[in-house]
Amino acid sequence: MKHNSLAALWPVALSLLLFCSPGFAQKSKIVSFDLPGGDIVDIRQYRADGDKLLLGFACDEGTGQAAMNAASVLSDTAMEIWMPDLLSAHFLPKLKSSLAEIPSEDVVALIDAAIASSDKQVYLISSGGGSALLLRGLVQWEQENPERLDALQGVILLYPRLNASPPEPGKDPVYIDAVGKTRTPIAILEGAKTPNSWALSALKEKMQAGGSLVTTALIPGVRGFFYERDKQSLPEDLATSQLAGLVRASVIKLEMLTQ
Repeated sequence: MKHNSLAALWPVALSLLLFCSPGFAQKSKIVSFDLPGGDIVDIRQYRADGDKLLLGFACDEGTGQAAMNAASVLSDTAMEIWMPDLLSAHFLPKLKSSLAEIPSEDVVALIDAAIASSDKQVYLISSGGGSALLLRGLVQWEQENPERLDALQGVILLYPRLNASPPEPGKDPVYIDAVGKTRTPIAILEGAKTPNSWALSALKEKMQAGGSLVTTALIPGVRGFFYERDKQSLPEDLATSQLAGLVRASVIKLEMLTQ
């Protein structure tokens, strides 16, 4: 099973980025939201008048500079962005291991809030270890809302880290329980210079087991976590500058996937 290279989408991503580059930085505002367990989460919102809303569950708790820059650019193109800081809401350290302590109910509540906020088309996005949190919450939301599955348009996963245990040479990957239990369309972007790229076809096949339509693509010349690295290669620096365009290209691919 083959996956697409983003080399073909690179001109699309770049043209989308250049087309939507803002004349000024779009300002965000912080909105407080009551979580089911009684805690309060701050949501950084980049409001926009368009018909799409992107709800993010970033592994850097949604405040990384690259993520905020991309959110600003995307909101200038009429795509609204919500970035909840769930780690701080639960007073958890900014560690990958902390993500497992965030209740799936929080993700369910935030999805419901995004859908209820307007008649916009809602997409979910995450990266790295945050993808596991997103999928856990998505599975629970789908189970609780089987009649409303069309309220979500799709999911974008950037270099997802979904292994239940470290990969072993010669053995098939073992993924977390949520993989293969979703029905929402999913777009996966992986760095071409990461070992995970070799298992991308296997991940796609597993993801589709529950009914999700899945599209995958490799980002040429980059490693995982490319936009969070302190020391980036030239291709990683370029991909970071085009992050907003890559996200918009992924939305287009999801739209084409469901037509």
